[in-house]
Amino acid sequence: MPNVYQTEIPQYSLYSYVENSPDAIYILDTNKKVVYVNSSFTKMYGWTKDDLKSLKLPHIPPELIEERDRLSQYIDQGHEVFSLDTFRLKKDGELISVSLSITSVKEPTGKIISYVCLSRDVTETKLSEMKYFKLFNQVNDAIYFYQQDHQGKPSKFIDVNDMACQMLGYTKLELLSRSVNDIAHPSLKHKIKDTFSTIIQGRSTFTEWIHITKDGSTKPVEISSRTFKLNNKTMVVSIVRDISERRITEELLRKTESISLIGELSAGIAHEIRNPLTSIRGFVQLLFAQSQLSEKYSDLVISEVDRINSIIGELLLLAKPTSSEFLNKDLITLLKQTVTLLNGQAHLSENEINLEIFEQEASLYIRCAENKLKQVFINILKNAIEASPRERRLEFRYADRSSMY
Repeated sequence: MPNVYQTEIPQYSLYSYVENSPDAIYILDTNKKVVYVNSSFTKMYGWTKDDLKSLKLPHIPPELIEERDRLSQYIDQGHEVFSLDTFRLKKDGELISVSLSITSVKEPTGKIISYVCLSRDVTETKLSEMKYFKLFNQVNDAIYFYQQDHQGKPSKFIDVNDMACQMLGYTKLELLSRSVNDIAHPSLKHKIKDTFSTIIQGRSTFTEWIHITKDGSTKPVEISSRTFKLNNKTMVVSIVRDISERRITEELLRKTESISLIGELSAGIAHEIRNPLTSIRGFVQLLFAQSQLSEKYSDLVISEVDRINSIIGELLLLAKPTSSEFLNKDLITLLKQTVTLLNGQAHLSENEINLEIFEQEASLYIRCAENKLKQVFINILKNAIEASPRERRLEFRYADRSSMY
């Protein structure tokens, strides 16, 4: 080993330390030429001392030659220690991440006689950091890091992930200049002190909260917080989940429950009305059968009773929705039944509904839900009756199988 150490420690001890160091070490003279390479360097990079001499530091990637020149200038300026994270090239072409430090060796007079370059392979560490960084920024929940300031309050955010910025509408730089207090809803700020005190005491918390975004809108969230130690400091990590969609779903469920209650109430009312209505219809038929009154009045009363019964059927649909059964039905027959049903109501306003069929035994079969289609016709005719002046004739004409007016 070259006589580059002027010290009372035996040279063989220094040589043993450098040679057996797990870190890759090589020594440069004042002309920046390699004068020594330890075994760890050769093991890590594959390059030997002769390789470094003849190839002029081949472990430095060509893309980083400017970095090498800046390091050389930095050393020449008299700086004793220099450290940085960079990349180096192995003999087999593999690029590795290293932590590099350069120290000058001086005589007692202060004259620099050599430079010791130490590098440590930190590829695995960097990969772990990259995996953490990727996980940190790709999770679906916002994450905040902060600590306790000198006043015992939550400090400004030390770090936040991309989801936190996206959820609140801030850039990362803007969010790092804020604290938990700055994004909390005003109605909840009085709770921050007690909640933060609970967290600092080492107890995990899980609570629902409301954040204020950059544009001033509210964001309901669910926060899980706990402490951890970093460089002997108590840090807080909060995982924040946006529950806006959940709140909407819960509101829809509440409305659904309300509709269900309305349906149950409607069913109860409908059954209470339908029972006496059945008796009324029966006695009306019996009464007209034994009287001399015109048959058309009988039909009118029965028609109105049936209409009430139809309305009650609609109430029952609220309680128990049913799927429609599609069958082949004669549209002409459905129209005749509807006109018969509503002519009584038309007579009350001195109107008349007239359905004209120009073909004998006419029929028009379609695939439909009978009751619902009949309800459509009822609604049309009722609207026509209510919109027509008194003593008007409402006409529906069927001329052929392809057109109906």
